[in-house]
Amino acid sequence: MKHGRSYGLCKKIVAVGKMDKETMLSKFDILLISGGLTEDDYKELATEINKSEE
Repeated sequence: MKHGRSYGLCKKIVAVGKMDKETMLSKFDILLISGGLTEDDYKELATEINKSEE
């Protein structure tokens, strides 16, 4: 599966972890709605965020 540029930037945001979970998800929601992320990309990022919270 090919990911877009937004996905790569979001992965970096999650990896750095300087943003809280709610803020990241709200920003990713906007990207999902605007077409910057696919549903699969969003689900994968949300899974990564939840893993980093543990």
